[in-house]
Amino acid sequence: MRWLILAALSLLGTGCTAVHDPFLETGAIRPDAPPISTEVSPEFAAAYLPSVSGRIESVRQTVRDNYFEQAIVYSNATASAGENVLTVRVGTPSEGAGFLRAPTRRAVLAEMRQALPGIAMTINAAAGQNAHGVYGYATGPLGASGSCLYAWQFAKRVSPLRETAMGRLETGSYSAQVRLRFCHPAIPEDRIASLMAGMRLKPITRDTFAMLQYAGGSGFTRGQPAFAVAEPAAVEESVEIVPRRMPKRRAVEERRVEEAVAVRVPLPEEIAGKKVAIAGKPADGKAVERTGTVLVPMPVTASAAVD
Repeated sequence: MRWLILAALSLLGTGCTAVHDPFLETGAIRPDAPPISTEVSPEFAAAYLPSVSGRIESVRQTVRDNYFEQAIVYSNATASAGENVLTVRVGTPSEGAGFLRAPTRRAVLAEMRQALPGIAMTINAAAGQNAHGVYGYATGPLGASGSCLYAWQFAKRVSPLRETAMGRLETGSYSAQVRLRFCHPAIPEDRIASLMAGMRLKPITRDTFAMLQYAGGSGFTRGQPAFAVAEPAAVEESVEIVPRRMPKRRAVEERRVEEAVAVRVPLPEEIAGKKVAIAGKPADGKAVERTGTVLVPMPVTASAAVD
């Protein structure tokens, strides 16, 4: 009897573990999904090409702590499909082997076939050089006079150099992987590599990641200003002329001044029969009462009242 109970329990346990119920899974499992990319203003681009390449059309980026990737898109004047894009990935060696060494030839060939399908690209044996070190590139003909370029570069350090150890700690130690896919209908193969020679990376510090995260959350949309500006006509119509009003306190003070200036001067018949003291002396040498004294304000007194 005991062995029957043990066999039943083992079968129950096997049945529970064999059935996969997706509703029993929790959100604690990290989802296997690509990060969300946002579009930011071209002024936040981490790199740029010479002016002959045209203006930056858009910048799409993905940012997290100590890592970001930007796709800096330029206009494509050719009939070939695909974007003229400068891709920049910046991170620390802890992000992976890609920030420790240059890409292998096999990896470059796979990337190039995907970026430029149907174009016969030839890798140049002599490496090029720009402000960030050496770079490799391949070119291929496009039409009668145009060409395409695919270039790659590993920049070991894109942080500014600091003399002190504390300064190096504050700026961080970041490397960059750069890729350039560019086609032009009029630039020949022997000149298109100069685009990569003129490529420049902006200095990257710890503050750069905070700035790019803020830029990604600012809701920038290409072709729309960051702040709404009112039209001049609308501003002029909204102006209303309001008559100027005198402050209440000032009106009360002016009324008081007018009352102080209007001093009643007694007539001669009103002061007849009364003894008037002049300059504080009695009229007949005797003391007089001051109850009947009338003081006529002098001009000085009136002017003081006006002030």
